[in-house]
Amino acid sequence: MYGRLFGIMKHTLKSDIINMLEGSDLTVDDIKISYSQQFIPFKMLLQFPSRQAFDNAARMVAKKGRLYRLERADRSEWDILMPYDGKTVLLRGFPRNVAAIDIERFLSGCVYDPSSMEILRQGFPTALVRFPTRAAAMNAFITKNRGLCVNNRILMRVLE
Repeated sequence: MYGRLFGIMKHTLKSDIINMLEGSDLTVDDIKISYSQQFIPFKMLLQFPSRQAFDNAARMVAKKGRLYRLERADRSEWDILMPYDGKTVLLRGFPRNVAAIDIERFLSGCVYDPSSMEILRQGFPTALVRFPTRAAAMNAFITKNRGLCVNNRILMRVLE
């Protein structure tokens, strides 16, 4: 059984939802976050092990999380959504003329997959970089966030 959870904020973590929906037997792998084009999270897709677990979650949302709304969802919605799993970092703040080599230079010292680097918007460049593990992504976030690349301050965010 699948569900859609609306009302999440920018800094809502998967672990926050797991703790709120206690008794639903959810794990981190049972949750996917759907982002808008500006990479603002607007819903979570949840995979419940049974209908009983979904009903328990609906009761917990009604009881604890009045800001949230839980609805049923299709498996097709779950299959389409690409999980970032805390291994992908969003980088913002590059100058308009940034090149891939500049991003590679900025990320020097970090373990990442250079072939996964994706520059998304040319007008206001935003990049997605995939790391092999969650720990490597967090390490890059801790060491490189608010660093300088071509005299611009780069802001980073780990996507779950």
